[in-house]
Amino acid sequence: MKPHVVILIFMLIIPGLTAIAQIVHRQQVKKNITEKEALSLISALPEVKQFMRHARKEKPMLQLENDPDSTNKYYRIAEGISNFDMFRTSTSYFVDANTGEIFIDDGWDNSTDELFHMIPLELNRRWRSDPRFHHFHTFKNGKLVVLDSKGKATHGTNKSSRHQQKEANY
Repeated sequence: MKPHVVILIFMLIIPGLTAIAQIVHRQQVKKNITEKEALSLISALPEVKQFMRHARKEKPMLQLENDPDSTNKYYRIAEGISNFDMFRTSTSYFVDANTGEIFIDDGWDNSTDELFHMIPLELNRRWRSDPRFHHFHTFKNGKLVVLDSKGKATHGTNKSSRHQQKEANY
């Protein structure tokens, strides 16, 4: 056989074998928590029950958005509203497929470029009553650090620099 024909054959076969290996590996991911159990864990949360009652007219629902696989060990479950023929996510929850531990997406944490900033549900419950939590922030050494729009620490204040200037002028 000519060398270019052999190379062509390998170029056609190897991607197929790689795809098969990935499918087999995804099926081998150990899951102690099933999809149904993950949805049940999230629907039992007081925060979710309150959202379902509060948004009743907007057709609230939970939607499974991601299953665990070889690169991700979490179920991602979105809480949102589904009126007007579309689903709009208000909160993303994550359930560890092995332990059942629940995490929540901290949408105000802009410390990295990652799409989701998962924090344990208990930490979210502890911090969400703090007004600083509802501004751009990050966590350092277990402490909440408020960030300005450029990602620099503002030393715990939650006021904009413009608001601080107004206060200084009075």
